[in-house]
Amino acid sequence: MAIPFLIGAGAGLVSAALFASAATATSLAGILFYLAPLPICLAGLGWGWIAAAVAALAGMVVVGGVLGLAPSAVFAGAIAMPMAVLCYLALLSRPAAAPQGQASVGLEWYPVGRLLGWAAVIAGALAAIMVLTLGYDTDSYRDSIKDLLQNSALKELDRDGTLINESTIGGLSSVLARTLPAAFAIVWQSIALFNLWLAGVIVEASGRALRPWPALDAIELPNAFFLAFTASLLASFLPGLAGLLATGFAGALLFAYVLQGLAVLHAFSRGMPFRGLLLSAVYIGILLLGWVAVAIAILGLAEPILRLRDRAATRGQPPNPD
Repeated sequence: MAIPFLIGAGAGLVSAALFASAATATSLAGILFYLAPLPICLAGLGWGWIAAAVAALAGMVVVGGVLGLAPSAVFAGAIAMPMAVLCYLALLSRPAAAPQGQASVGLEWYPVGRLLGWAAVIAGALAAIMVLTLGYDTDSYRDSIKDLLQNSALKELDRDGTLINESTIGGLSSVLARTLPAAFAIVWQSIALFNLWLAGVIVEASGRALRPWPALDAIELPNAFFLAFTASLLASFLPGLAGLLATGFAGALLFAYVLQGLAVLHAFSRGMPFRGLLLSAVYIGILLLGWVAVAIAILGLAEPILRLRDRAATRGQPPNPD
């Protein structure tokens, strides 16, 4: 019984060390910060959600003792608590449905699509907190971003001020103010899901996995998230702070549908010639061209109507005589 607590305490210490190193280091700060959620995910997926909760709490205490209350709050809100919640959801299960009169065998695990949807909701909520932290109205929010740009390393690249001046900083801050909530939500969601996936791969290879490996190409977001995406997308066009807050949720849910579209593409292209070349081109296009990601998201949004995975499952089977 004490093993999950010990594992959780150790994982929290390692996660706090990675976070603290990212806060003090320069060259490896990005990599260390990206991997800070990994120990919590390993503890949760390998030893249960209690180990993940202990890891989150231990990491918060260590970061607070070393760096102070403000970094501890950032660690708790951006890494510890969200990852513990996602681990808890990933390990939810119930007896699988069985025919009437027969005993249930096996477990039905929490669907990956719902887990992906809740990760998007958490990302949107964190983006909203980030916006409110920078300013409680649009003017103070834009001024905060402008101050961050003026105090950044951009001026070091143009010390004579020919390119980086008040005019260019003002225009850049206006664009960044509008796109920052969605960008923040997408980046956080990418980091969280990558660490959750990597932890799953590690515990599966080590034999410690508490949950069987899911079929990732069967990801399907519930219809409620489609309604939430539509509402947040429409609300993102509102002026003022409401539109900024909705932009974060719209960006996070759009990224979730990009992942669902990729799952559809993986399932539908199975058995096709040049499948590897097709998937490689799509992934490179997503990284380099924004419209490719939008097209894949549209594919994910249209999957409940197109049912491409169902068609792929029946491909090559003999026709139904009826």
